[in-house]
Amino acid sequence: MPPRPRPAFRSNAILLVVGVGVVFLFGLAIHGPVGGILLLLVAAVLVQFSRGAWSHVRHEGRPLRILVVAAVVVLAVLKLLGRI
Repeated sequence: MPPRPRPAFRSNAILLVVGVGVVFLFGLAIHGPVGGILLLLVAAVLVQFSRGAWSHVRHEGRPLRILVVAAVVVLAVLKLLGRI
């Protein structure tokens, strides 16, 4: 029996998550405003991901999502200000 094909949306979602991770790493590695802008882009994508899945996330997991987005925003602001 041949293997069942994977749904295309799952493959695209995995690529999107990997892409966001790569942009996050570039944002951390690049100094100055460019790194900060990349991190703000990552924070915006994380907010969009969370908005789409918010009703499906358990109440215990919501504060962690908010904390992660807030941490990325803080890193972005520090990068934009040239502190890190």
